[in-house]
Amino acid sequence: MKYPETEQKEVVEIIHGKEIKDPYRWLENYEDQKVIDWLDKQNQFTKERIEKIPNYQKVYEKIKDYLSLGTISVPKEKKGLIFFQKSTTESQPILYVQKGKTGEPKILVNPNELSKENPVALDWYFVSPTAKFIVYGLSNNGDEWSLLHIKNVETGEILDDKIPRTRFCSFAWLPDESGFYYTRYPELGTVPKGQENYNKHIFLHIIGNDWYNDVKIFGEGRSPTNHYMISLSEDSKYLLIGVSKYTKFDLYIMDLENNKELTDVIVGDDSITSGSMLDDEIWILTNKDAPKKALYKTKINDPSYDRWQQVIPESGNIISQALITKNNIFLKVMKNATDYILVYSKDGKLLSELELPEFSSILNMGGVGTISAKDQDSFYFALNNFFYPTTIYNYEIKTKQLSIFKEIKPPLNIDDYIVKQEWYESKDGTKVSMFIVHKKGVELNGTNPTMLNGYGGFNLPIKPPYLKYSRFFWLENNGIVAVANLRGGSEYGEEWHKAGMLEKKQNVFDDFIYAAKWLIKNNYTSQKHLSINGRSNGGLLTGVAVTQEPDLFGAVYVGVPLLDMIRYHLFSIARYWIPEYGSSEDPEQFKYILKYSPYHNVKKGTNFPATYLVAAASDSRVDALHAMKMTALMQWANASQEPILLFVEGQAGHGVGKPLEKLAETETDLYAFLGWKTGLKF
Repeated sequence: MKYPETEQKEVVEIIHGKEIKDPYRWLENYEDQKVIDWLDKQNQFTKERIEKIPNYQKVYEKIKDYLSLGTISVPKEKKGLIFFQKSTTESQPILYVQKGKTGEPKILVNPNELSKENPVALDWYFVSPTAKFIVYGLSNNGDEWSLLHIKNVETGEILDDKIPRTRFCSFAWLPDESGFYYTRYPELGTVPKGQENYNKHIFLHIIGNDWYNDVKIFGEGRSPTNHYMISLSEDSKYLLIGVSKYTKFDLYIMDLENNKELTDVIVGDDSITSGSMLDDEIWILTNKDAPKKALYKTKINDPSYDRWQQVIPESGNIISQALITKNNIFLKVMKNATDYILVYSKDGKLLSELELPEFSSILNMGGVGTISAKDQDSFYFALNNFFYPTTIYNYEIKTKQLSIFKEIKPPLNIDDYIVKQEWYESKDGTKVSMFIVHKKGVELNGTNPTMLNGYGGFNLPIKPPYLKYSRFFWLENNGIVAVANLRGGSEYGEEWHKAGMLEKKQNVFDDFIYAAKWLIKNNYTSQKHLSINGRSNGGLLTGVAVTQEPDLFGAVYVGVPLLDMIRYHLFSIARYWIPEYGSSEDPEQFKYILKYSPYHNVKKGTNFPATYLVAAASDSRVDALHAMKMTALMQWANASQEPILLFVEGQAGHGVGKPLEKLAETETDLYAFLGWKTGLKF
């Protein structure tokens, strides 16, 4: 295949005594016109081939229909007003407010009206205590660098206060609504180049004041890679501060009336801990000495660890969220990568379990982490699975009534399909679970087009359905979907996560490769009909899989990936991920990273399967250079007649905030490419 010409330039580094070649480093310089021209040619080369796939336009129309089913977010309720985001055929979800459960929805923030030359997305929002105001963040081109706005809910007035650099904002309103505590990154030009993506701090903003003069409350002198989560006590005397150091979480109480004095709740411990204040107590969810987590409480004025009181001990279920109300505790728990909601009394006695569809994921049970809601009479949560797009449930605490608030109906007849969970052995004998979904009556003859998906990292559980609505296209056309619960995630507790990070990262890749081998061995599919799909850390996963086992797959999708693991930490926000992967700056970590780094394990003369690498120009998490350099190297090395294609999407980021039209295009490319190469009939 005649690819666009790519020059090799000799770049050799000696790292810890090892010679490392990087012939495509020149592609890291986006400002170079030669790089721009090269990328234009690669994008054009790819589009010409992707759009010639038989029935491509038919696939696009069908996938756009599925994506147009829309989205609904979990509502937030304050003072009788219900706030939620919803979309159908709009490019971006719209924020609505309505009075009570039967009120008429009114548009509060419509990003589509702001999206002219650049797509604008609503990243997050917070409602004030009396629901007078909302604070929300908008970003451009999917870059997630939010600009904070304040809007009067009743009048629609947007206040003059606009605060930049509020990416992944944590937030706490003052009770009188005169201002708020919030987190933001340093303004550009105030820190050395390369540090602008780090150094988040906590500030206090008083409405009407210049944000540039906001008082810095916390974070000065601490690690640049810390993240902060904040909540304020009802009487506004105490600020609870969670400090995320990735695998280690510190928790402090700040006495706002006593010279901002800090008291340790838990500090310097290798645990993941979150907390919430209710009356004079802090409720604490932690995996300290409990890999699957336990729930404690302690007094705000005496919160040291030796004063904690255990309320719900660790069990076989992983506790992922706790909602504390006046008389009850609601736990979202995970068992075998499936979510359930358990109801407890305040003294920790199990009372009941909510009846919900099996093999489902539950999102945002009243919030995230450990949430206290003293006066809350009900709460909302979202449920989805392989067949249900999204259902928003409301649970009335006093009456114990569970009802559907809003829902998106399944586009398929769910009675025609089956979901099962299988267990297989990985390379080292570890048992790993995998969901398999297909139409009933599928013959296991080794010829079924199959898409294997995985992630395996960052303590994130991969639960049903994992994939976007486009999965319905694959299933409707008699394809099989498999989702493996690899080590590195949290499906089976923190020990499962630690078994797939740092020097044990190869376990993740082995788990994925052995899932593929199990599917072939058990006649679900064959090499010719098997595709793999992963994004972000999952893109690293598929990048490793195609370099370690190129003969195992018929088609490979490598989405917004990390691939040059020797230099990954030098770009964007990637130093945040050193606790997960390690860094080539460390001589011992360098050794194991080099063994699997996809870019450094491409061998000339390899018969690679059809491979599609996708990145985004405005991605502020994973730099597009990974996909670009890897594409150039694979095109040079490939000895097969299968295509190695690259597409770097303009005006798009890591995936958050992508407009419907762009999402339909990229999802069509994904499913058309994998389906074309594995024999899916469409």
